Amino acid sequence: MHDSLASECLVIGGNRSGKSLSTFVEDAWAATGTHPVKGKYPEKDGNLIIIGQNWKHVGLVIVPYLFRAGAFKIIKDDTTGEWRAYDPINDAARAEEAKPAPPLIPERMIKSQSWLLKSAGYMNSCTLTNGWTIYCFSSEGDPPQGFQADRVHIDEDISNETWVAEMQARLADRKGRFSWSAMPWSKNEALLGLAERADKAEEENTHDIEKYVLRFLDNPHIDPDERRKMIERWSAIGDDVLRQRAEGEFVTDSILVYPNFSPHVHGFDPADLPNGMIPNDWTRFAVVDPGHAVTAILFAAVPPAEDKIVIYDESYIRKSNAYMFAQEMLRKCKGQRFRGFIIDAHGARLTDIGSGRSPQEQYEEALASVDISSELSGYSFIPGGDNIQAGLEATRLMLHIRPSGTPYLRYIRSRCPNLEREFKRYKKKTQVVGGVTITTDEPNKRGEFHLVDCLRYLCLYDPQYSKPVVHEEKPWWWDRMQKKQKEKQKGVVNLAPNSYSFSYDV
Repeated sequence: MHDSLASECLVIGGNRSGKSLSTFVEDAWAATGTHPVKGKYPEKDGNLIIIGQNWKHVGLVIVPYLFRAGAFKIIKDDTTGEWRAYDPINDAARAEEAKPAPPLIPERMIKSQSWLLKSAGYMNSCTLTNGWTIYCFSSEGDPPQGFQADRVHIDEDISNETWVAEMQARLADRKGRFSWSAMPWSKNEALLGLAERADKAEEENTHDIEKYVLRFLDNPHIDPDERRKMIERWSAIGDDVLRQRAEGEFVTDSILVYPNFSPHVHGFDPADLPNGMIPNDWTRFAVVDPGHAVTAILFAAVPPAEDKIVIYDESYIRKSNAYMFAQEMLRKCKGQRFRGFIIDAHGARLTDIGSGRSPQEQYEEALASVDISSELSGYSFIPGGDNIQAGLEATRLMLHIRPSGTPYLRYIRSRCPNLEREFKRYKKKTQVVGGVTITTDEPNKRGEFHLVDCLRYLCLYDPQYSKPVVHEEKPWWWDRMQKKQKEKQKGVVNLAPNSYSFSYDV
């Protein structure tokens, strides 16, 4: 990790795995201008930003690690006579010679310090003699703007995830480096998103972002008997806690709303479709989750065999309005036959304060203006079911793998990236009771989960195949009149020009 030149670095680990110490050593090397990798950070006049979850974290963790002795133990090397880190395995016979290490940032380099509350260790900033400045922040506040940074370090969990994007932006001008050391908290969407990016970068063999996983079981500084006790305690709480705290793993399968979802199982390749497209004789449906921040639309089709339902497309319209929705529907639906349009009934009924009209009314008028309609609802919508638990269960049943080895619900991977992302992050709510985290059956609504809501309405509706209705094209009005005239004139003979027509019965 110290040798890495990646722009972003994640150090994920369980309790007492060394993640915080290693990243604070990186902070100290950067700020004191003594990093072993030359050129990784400027030797002077740099800015280091360290963010903790709250000010207590700053006082209890950040300040002691950087400015107080004892972050780790040191011992004199037998060969060189120089002080080095104590190794509990190779130096076991000399354990009594080990002593606490001096502060990572020595007092002689401190030029000035500013405190929010010095007695509690709430440090605002520290200026060093080489021109570097260290700023400490609590993630409970809003992130500052308008400055440049050479290194940003987030330690453990944060309360406000907007810090991540803002701090990444602060690094651009100086080509700085971003680091996050934390427990693998699955509830933190920002950390999980960075971890997914790091995994993808590893697969593609790129090194803009890298992830390092440290294990509690690999830390030789922990007494074996204490290690055994902690393993027993975590195991008693549950396997998820053990995997998270001992192995440093992200634990999502037990708290995901749809744990049986798999891109490899439920994903659908367009090449498996005729000409890579949904055939015209399939029955199509569109499901809408209205909103100004995001209007989401999910497109599904049922084949004549009724052996599956395919989610073949999606739309994510940000800063949306009725006009933008109609234009997107025109682009996606023109020339196609739709059986029905389904909408979030609750969201569609919310009345706009300014106009006094509901989104559904505005959307219906917008659809009529572009002449996009469905067979069942015309320019209007079928209300989606409000029973959340029933909708979740209906979706799980469609995701279930049948004896044939395939699920009923499929989706086209390349055309539904937002749906796949939401699937992976759609989790149940958790609450702490008596120090133990309990998972509820209610889904967590924090974040963008619009398409999975659309999917719930769709599955609860249970779309069925409907044979296309063939409408005979009505002939032109002149043809209709001529046909009618011919029927009347059966048995009639005209004895004069058209301008003066007389007739009598034959």
